[in-house]
Order: sequence, then structure tokens, then C-alpha cells
Amino acid sequence: MLISTLAASGLFAGISIMPLLSGSNLPDPPRHQDPIILVQATGSKTAAVDTHENDGTVFAPFPAQAQFETGDTWISGGRRYRLYGLQACLRGTPVTISPGVVRDCGELNLIMVQALIRDTKPVCTTIKDIDQNNAVVGCQTTTGKRRYDLATYMIAEGWGFAAVDTTGHLIVPGYRVAEESARAARVGLWAYSDMPHPVSILTDQGSAQR
Repeated sequence: MLISTLAASGLFAGISIMPLLSGSNLPDPPRHQDPIILVQATGSKTAAVDTHENDGTVFAPFPAQAQFETGDTWISGGRRYRLYGLQACLRGTPVTISPGVVRDCGELNLIMVQALIRDTKPVCTTIKDIDQNNAVVGCQTTTGKRRYDLATYMIAEGWGFAAVDTTGHLIVPGYRVAEESARAARVGLWAYSDMPHPVSILTDQGSAQR
């Protein structure tokens, strides 16, 4: 089931993401994007290890010493990276994981994403440099002999959600396929009946501010 979901959702994700790798025309950033922060640049770079056979896109290993801020954002080598099209659960939103046991959904999401990254060993490429300190990236991971979009994999496992832009439209439409599959299977965060869906919360906040 997971493999078929990855294949279907990944196909649509690839159609949306791959053209961006050679250009700079990104949709408007989501309103819930964390504020850009300044970090001290170290100048260190991770050696590239792979090149996409069709367009020459260079992928580098996910940095082993990355410091995660949320389930979709991390800092490495003096730069802050965000995974394109993915929204993690929000810090400060509670989720009941068992009777009487409540956890912070954002922190739980972050812990599980760190484990997933460690196990899948993804490679990443920069889609767009926002400025010298911040970038948006796309990552891929390998399952068996096939490579899949990392965000699709995270969403299909229930540890991420399809992000929307400032107009409320999906940034990567194909991610909705993976999200609906995870919701139906009640995997990951979907296993908890009171899971605070981050996109719904952020959309409501955006509407209230207008």
C-alpha cells in the first residue's frame, strides 16, 4: 500500500517539483512559514554525491549534524533549510496519544522525523536560495531499489502534511494523495483522534487576521 501511494503521489510531486530545480519561479511562500532567522555562516559544504540523470540536478547527503527546529526545518552549516511543500505539526498544539497522556504535537512530530531521516538517509538539492542564510530544498530517499520524494514518504507515513500557499492552494498537489492515504490508514499522527491538523489551524489563523 505504501509503495503504491509513494508511486502515485510521487509522480505528481515530481511533475510539480522537478521543473523548479532549474528555475527560480516558486509559488508564494506559505503564510505559516517561520520567520527568516540570521545564523552565522560557516562556509562548510557537504560533498555532492549524486546527479539526477535527466537534468543534471546535484543531490547531497542529508547533513548528519543537522539541528532540527521543526519537523520540516533544520539548520546545517550556518544555513536554515525548509523542505518544500511540507508542513509539520505545530509546536504548542496538544495531541492525546493515550488516555490521560497528552504530548506536544510539534515536538512529537520532530522526534519521529529525526528517526525517519536517520533510517532513510535522504539526499537533498536546493530548489531556491531565499537569501544567504535560508533555502528551500527538495529531498529524495531510497526504498528498495527505487528513489522517492522524501516529503511524499513523510506524509504517507503520517509524519507530515501537504502545505498550502498564501492563497490557500496546495503547494504540491500530489502530496494530497499521500495525505489522504495516511488519514485513511490512520498511520503516524493520524492515529490520534484529536490530532491538531496544522494546515487547518494556520488557515483559520490567516482568515482571522484578514
